[in-house]
Amino acid sequence: MKMHTSFAKILLVLSLSSFISASELDFDGWLQIRLWHSFDDEPTPRYVERGKITISSIRSGAAVVSQPGLHNLNIDKLNILAKHGGKYRLKAIVQSSSGSEITFLTSILACNLLGSNLQDTLNIWLDSSAEPIAVNLVSQGPCSLKNPTAQSWTTDVQMKYPDGGPMPDTATYIQKLEREKQARESGENKDNRSFFAKYWMYVIPAVIFVVLSSATNPEAGNTVGSGGGGAQRQ
Repeated sequence: MKMHTSFAKILLVLSLSSFISASELDFDGWLQIRLWHSFDDEPTPRYVERGKITISSIRSGAAVVSQPGLHNLNIDKLNILAKHGGKYRLKAIVQSSSGSEITFLTSILACNLLGSNLQDTLNIWLDSSAEPIAVNLVSQGPCSLKNPTAQSWTTDVQMKYPDGGPMPDTATYIQKLEREKQARESGENKDNRSFFAKYWMYVIPAVIFVVLSSATNPEAGNTVGSGGGGAQRQ
């Protein structure tokens, strides 16, 4: 009965934790994202506006993407970046329904964008309170140096949450504690070790004390002996 009671308590705690976590993750808010991109390979990139994304429901991930097509000049710049192994850089300014505004930077090889025909995926990572913590751009590629056949972006927006760590095996641990407790109560776990194995922590200090006492006693004995000899010589 005690074991079942312990299990019930543990399961209740885990259920409450899961409910709280699910409530946080199910918080429904909105996000507005302004996108800026750079086609140069300078240490300090010059960003120009690419478009904007409106996510009306974080829970459903419904997103409206508004991005004008690329001009021929920007496609030429993208080709130059790809030929030199450069990276296409993106800046995302994310504003949430809580009023916070955070800027994220991400990049991708320009040749992957050419190979995917300007198709990319924007992953928006949120914490348990639905606040953005990271934005990264992904394109499957393959790496190509050919001009894209399209001049418009095809962007997929994905809402993601960091994966939680592994849950502890609480039930197995409780079972182990209960078995050990029952074994102690029934006397099954008898200590069959030798006397020294059981009480070595007491025996060794006692032996050291005796050795030290023996080392000091001869000096005292010599002192007494010297005094007695002197008396005999008188």
